[in-house]
Amino acid sequence: MPIRARLPLMAFVAAALAVVFTVTAFGSATVAKPYFVGNFDTCNFSQWNLQGPTAAFHISQHPRTEGKCAAVVSVGPAAFGGLVNQSSDGVALWTDLADYGMSGHQIWQHFSVLFMPNFKPTEGEWNWFAEWHNDQGFLPFVGHGISWELPNLCWSVVNRDGPPRVSMRIMGGQSASPQTRWVSGPKLKTGHWYDFVVRADWSPDPKSGHVTWWLDGSKLYDSSFPTLYTRPDGSVSRVYFVQDYYRLHADWTSSVAFDGTVIGPTQGSVRYAAHRP
Repeated sequence: MPIRARLPLMAFVAAALAVVFTVTAFGSATVAKPYFVGNFDTCNFSQWNLQGPTAAFHISQHPRTEGKCAAVVSVGPAAFGGLVNQSSDGVALWTDLADYGMSGHQIWQHFSVLFMPNFKPTEGEWNWFAEWHNDQGFLPFVGHGISWELPNLCWSVVNRDGPPRVSMRIMGGQSASPQTRWVSGPKLKTGHWYDFVVRADWSPDPKSGHVTWWLDGSKLYDSSFPTLYTRPDGSVSRVYFVQDYYRLHADWTSSVAFDGTVIGPTQGSVRYAAHRP
């Protein structure tokens, strides 16, 4: 998948590694702060950067599964070319680049996704809704050792060879000859809040990179695999998180809801109770 036309330029670092010390009746305890909170409890989009037609973004109190509000993105023909690729429709919410998306860091994340009753996937794998996207440092090498780079860790509704399924793709290793792994999840169910928990170790090394993915409490994947790219000059890619709906161009409107998004250094720092209907 191509990069967005608009990419983050600044990294937020200092607050990312902070910890809070609290004292209880049982003694002192250490609670890690999240790196990023994008749970829409502000009931607006102030926690995120946006890309795509303004009319595609909505704040919702119903549906929601955590906190005060959720977000709904609706992608129709008006979103044609909204995320660069001129054969696609799309809108996106994205975070800025930060140190936690660099090699050697481990992140935990938790988010919830609901495919609305009007959701209809396009054919194939081009129904992306969550991605750890690579930075644009590969661009000087296009045509000089590499053809392009695709997001390192992402989720899509794959619609081919049977019923549509919620699926995950991992890519990494040498940018000129990346390794790819697909993980097939459950059949798509509209009107259902999917609860995603992810632990990722960022590294272009196949032994150091690692992803664990839980969906609705069930562990679907837990294995080592490269999660970043090594570029022709030896530099290593970085990633930032995106929630979107990015599809091949179609003449119908599909909507996806997001809620509860949080990224942190520990499982406890991203925990919340998701209430599903």
